Amino acid sequence: MHTPQLFADLLIILLVSVPVAYLCLRLKLPLLVGLMLTGIAIGPSGFGLIKEISGIEVLAEIGVMLLLFTIGLEFSIKRLAEMKRLVLIGGGLQVGVTIAATAGAAIMFGRPASQAIFFGFLVALSSTAIVLKSYVDRNEVDSPHGRAGIAILLFQDISIVFMLLAIPLLGGEDIVSFTSIVISLGSSLLALALIVLGAWFLLPKFLKQVVQLRSPEAFLLTVVLLCLGMSWVTSHFGLSLALGAFIAGMVLADSDYSHQVTSEVLPFRDVFNSLFFVSIGMLLSVPLLIANAGWVAILVLVLILGKALIIWGIIRILGYPQRIATMTGLGIAQIGEFSFVLAKAGQSANLLPETDYQSFLAASIISMIATPFLITASPRIGFFVQSIFKDGNVHDVENSEDDIHLTSSGGLQQHVIIVGYGLNGRNLARVLRAVGVPYVILELNADVVRRAKAKGEKINFGDATRREVLLHAGIEQA
Repeated sequence: MHTPQLFADLLIILLVSVPVAYLCLRLKLPLLVGLMLTGIAIGPSGFGLIKEISGIEVLAEIGVMLLLFTIGLEFSIKRLAEMKRLVLIGGGLQVGVTIAATAGAAIMFGRPASQAIFFGFLVALSSTAIVLKSYVDRNEVDSPHGRAGIAILLFQDISIVFMLLAIPLLGGEDIVSFTSIVISLGSSLLALALIVLGAWFLLPKFLKQVVQLRSPEAFLLTVVLLCLGMSWVTSHFGLSLALGAFIAGMVLADSDYSHQVTSEVLPFRDVFNSLFFVSIGMLLSVPLLIANAGWVAILVLVLILGKALIIWGIIRILGYPQRIATMTGLGIAQIGEFSFVLAKAGQSANLLPETDYQSFLAASIISMIATPFLITASPRIGFFVQSIFKDGNVHDVENSEDDIHLTSSGGLQQHVIIVGYGLNGRNLARVLRAVGVPYVILELNADVVRRAKAKGEKINFGDATRREVLLHAGIEQA
């Protein structure tokens, strides 16, 4: 019987990933690094064990979509509106200043202006998948530097539309006019607004009807459909797949079912997301890296330091302390996966010579591999920078540390988690409320959750047998 090549490739990835992951965890190294090293080892420039690379890349893209979907569940539309200053001003300045600085440096080295601007596009983007995965693992999505980093990443994802539209113009194609660029960009932004509005009205109502069926299977299938379906919709309007998944999660964040949705999606997200990090490693050409090791090392150093300094300055302008600005800058100082998409398009438009492409690819992947280490070291580096510049007293720094570890459970400490809101659950909640003990309730009946919320109870829809639901309820602080 013939075995499909994709199945064999997946088996090889798992066979190599598991021992590498075990070794990394035993050595206390970030798992993301182990997965990317796995990709390097089994990829075309390694042992060449993977044949169906395009199939692996499709599965990896699903992992990125599921990751952005779960992040969206942490950021409701209301919270995103509160972050508009970070998204629009912080993200806009980061993209604009990075493009300008990179283009200026490239022109100084004799590159044409169009090519220099394109280089700026490549450097301006950061890795949404790697940064968010690192923040999720460290429980820092809702920290001050986590919110700042995610806001900038969101603006970068939206700016990709403009960059892709501008590439033919930079390449000198006569068929593309500035007017058509503006029209296409305006259409995409209008479509984005309509998609968010439509999803906000329709998705929670649709999920509510599915919940009434009391079927875990139907609930899971619906959640996956909403995630992948919204990604498909946004991609047809020139936006990224990941942005659509984020929107789907964001509009469900305020629903009663967000915690249960997260717990259902997490196993799939982690498996598919692992394939993404392996696929990144497979892009690296080891022979070229060895042949140009010195130049690539200099390029990596300049990219990370330059980008971190730009982001640090922007976060400081927005009024954040030195420590948070430093941690944000180090967290998103790498090159992003969407830069690879732009690089391919730039090659077609004669904006990126093959030698530059290979060097850029090697430097980008190394910057991605370095990211988990930079994020781990960023608190200590941030504290060191704060102590030198002294923009606040010790009390301010301690408050910042408290903010960093504030979770999505609302900051509850020493609270009680009530499982079920039946007769006993209601009686216990009444007693705890009377004696002033904080509590949160988990309930699987959607109607009960809705009625209790209307009365002001702190209650969430979720299965208390699921680890992620309990983490959202703050079980580690209970």
